[in-house]
Amino acid sequence: MKGIKRYVGTLKKYKPLLGYITLFYLVMGISKYTQILYFQQNGRLMNFSLAYSAMAVAGSLSFLVANLLEKVALRKVANTLGLVYAVGMFLRVFFQSRVVAIISGSLSGVGAAILILVIRRWLYLEADRNSQDRQFLISSRYTLMQIASLLATLMTGLILFAISASNRVYVIILIASALGIILLPTGSVPSDEIKIEKRSRAITLPDNRVRGLLYLGVVIFMGIATSLVDPIAPAILRSVGYSVASVSLTMAILGIVAMLSAFLFQLPVFNRRPDNYFWLIESVSGIIIIFCGLMKRNQAIWTMVAFGVMAVEGTGFFILKELIEYEMFPKNELVLYLGLAQSGFLIGDAIGAPLGTTLFQLTNSRVLLVVYGTMIMLCGFLYKTLSRSFRRDRCFR
Repeated sequence: MKGIKRYVGTLKKYKPLLGYITLFYLVMGISKYTQILYFQQNGRLMNFSLAYSAMAVAGSLSFLVANLLEKVALRKVANTLGLVYAVGMFLRVFFQSRVVAIISGSLSGVGAAILILVIRRWLYLEADRNSQDRQFLISSRYTLMQIASLLATLMTGLILFAISASNRVYVIILIASALGIILLPTGSVPSDEIKIEKRSRAITLPDNRVRGLLYLGVVIFMGIATSLVDPIAPAILRSVGYSVASVSLTMAILGIVAMLSAFLFQLPVFNRRPDNYFWLIESVSGIIIIFCGLMKRNQAIWTMVAFGVMAVEGTGFFILKELIEYEMFPKNELVLYLGLAQSGFLIGDAIGAPLGTTLFQLTNSRVLLVVYGTMIMLCGFLYKTLSRSFRRDRCFR
């Protein structure tokens, strides 16, 4: 009981921050889910893909504006980029034009990327002021993102089922989502200014440019790995014999597993040397997934086992990665490295999704599982090595 009361007390303590994160990801999820169904219904999936690609590219360039955020209050950034994001979301109403789709994706990409940057900076500020709650705060973003995404899917599906899946309903939901971003409670966002020291105003890379570029390269690779399978998971399940109905049920169950496992990685034990646990989880998960991919018989069963492992591994991947980054990044260049982390993942996501789809079409799901398992094992090794390099450099200063 004491543990539950303490947890509830912690939730109340950070209510403004956690409320902002939940609402942000809820509105984002509703708009995203609605957009793909809306464009598909009107035979404009190509325009949706153009918007998605533009969003990924624009978001990946967010680190280029990191220097412009110096000495600007987080609250002002949240207000300004919230409007940019809202305009991009509003333009999703116009499915007919490819040009509008690209503009919409670009504005949404920049707006969402910078708002996520604001959220992470806000989390780090609170973690610095309340070290006893550091693990809870750092891991809360991904946990709430999982919960909000699941709620967004359920809410949107329920609305479309209960009312109708007409264009008018889609438009109302998209406009309401855009308004939702504008109405986010930015008054609770800190007025702290972003400070970036010891760097050239002409270059948005950290002082140690070689290490900055090396870090960007590693994060791009990690982004490719994480998006290799996830976007085409339903197609993989269908290819090994699952029906359309069972695929939907399976994806919902996997979402719940991922959401529940987020609470597992909030246990205090993972706060001690998270880089070691990151390497261990990626290595063990990679071995299991490779084993599942090598199994020629009962592919439906082994694929389900692999996806179950991925649901837990993916959650641990993001939560432990953020715990590592909190300790790893130099405080005076925090915003620059956060920008590189976010941009690198978006670049990797833009590469990994089509790469995984192509590999799946040219070979089969078993080969894709083996490749994925190998890549996440390498991710674990690379990030542990990189974090050790950052820590060693900090010790010699």
